[in-house]
Amino acid sequence: MSAILIKNRPAEVTKSAMDAKTVNPFIIAAVQIIRENTDLTVAKDNIFVQQGKFTPAGTGLVIDISGGLKGKIVYEFSKGVAARISQKMVQKHIDIRTSAMDFKEMLNAAILELGNQITGRAVTLLDNAGTDCTMSPPKFYLGQDLQLIHPHMKTIVLVLKTEFGNFSINMALYR
Repeated sequence: MSAILIKNRPAEVTKSAMDAKTVNPFIIAAVQIIRENTDLTVAKDNIFVQQGKFTPAGTGLVIDISGGLKGKIVYEFSKGVAARISQKMVQKHIDIRTSAMDFKEMLNAAILELGNQITGRAVTLLDNAGTDCTMSPPKFYLGQDLQLIHPHMKTIVLVLKTEFGNFSINMALYR
């Protein structure tokens, strides 16, 4: 798995987009999408601001945003939470003949699809509210000591809880 490289701090940063109009669509989308895909209950646990995003260890995905909003969305899970949510998502697709490698690929694909669906729904909600933006395909990461969002970027960390454990959505967005 190749590391995700962080580009230099964007020169075009003019205004942070870290306000309720930007964050709330991600909360709404996460609650709806996870409930639809897993029947799990999702609730906001904590929200705070930090500089950048460094992960000492974890698994998740990164999605770039462009258009009216620019930046990155990073979904971060512990390996255990990612595995349990993924298993819940792919439960009906598991065949007795599925190999361990195929099963691992299914889990990775499920986490990518979960982040893709959450971000897609949030982008739709933002678009409906007048902020036109697009998203890149998600990039999966697994590892430690990864700088996922440049340390100069203001990042909102939204911690969500499920009965399987917590995960976070890290948003570094600007106009």
